Amino acid sequence: MQRRDFLVLASLLITGCATKPAAKPEVAGMLFSETDRKTIIRFYSQGIDRKRSDPIPAQQIKPGDLLDTGLRPNKLPTELDKLLPYLPAPYTRLTLGADVILVNRDTHAVLDVIPQLAY
Repeated sequence: MQRRDFLVLASLLITGCATKPAAKPEVAGMLFSETDRKTIIRFYSQGIDRKRSDPIPAQQIKPGDLLDTGLRPNKLPTELDKLLPYLPAPYTRLTLGADVILVNRDTHAVLDVIPQLAY
């Protein structure tokens, strides 16, 4: 190895060691805001006529899970959807069993869950 090659290699190694390590990507995702939660809870708690006699079991789904292919989530009722602010693509609010969930449509990732609410 020639001296010039050694110096170039040494400077590259030193520069690589002296650089700041890459920061971990922030895991900041979309969540239900407090206002959204209150609106959704108020909607389902005042609609006694919407409640079914046979309760729908809650799904065992939590933030970070992916929606399975066999699961059939439903859209929110139109009256409730009108009360909530618009969500940018690719996010959507759905009901899955008795749970209200916030989902990324592109990745099918569940971002937030309000459990045991929808009837």
